[in-house]
Amino acid sequence: MKSSRLMISIAFAAFVLLTSAFAQTGAIRVTVPFDFTVGKQTLAAGDYRVTINGTSLLQVARTDGPGVAIVSTNYTGGGPNRNLSPRLIFHSYWNRHFLAEAWIGEVNMGHELFASSAELEYARTTKQEQTIVLATRMPNR
Repeated sequence: MKSSRLMISIAFAAFVLLTSAFAQTGAIRVTVPFDFTVGKQTLAAGDYRVTINGTSLLQVARTDGPGVAIVSTNYTGGGPNRNLSPRLIFHSYWNRHFLAEAWIGEVNMGHELFASSAELEYARTTKQEQTIVLATRMPNR
């Protein structure tokens, strides 16, 4: 009985430590030169602050005018050949751009967004390109 409580305590502590290790902190600043879609919301070209709230909520907030979107994400690993600089990766279909990944932290781990129904419709009929917009890290407050 005593050993099972100890094992449960150790497992819980490991879970808490691993969760906080994967939670990225900080923010990036990025200038997106085109209109784009985050989840179901379309945002205008402009300057944005991108943050991860908790472990999986991505917030994209315009810094030079109105506009904010919050979506749920999944972690994605970068592998050995991925660039560690902060960046946003968009799936582009002709002149439509959908935010697909956000790389914010200093570790080689990003956040992948779920494809919206609008993006899936474009993907059925249009060739997908990938557009990468580099960002800068903002100091922690």
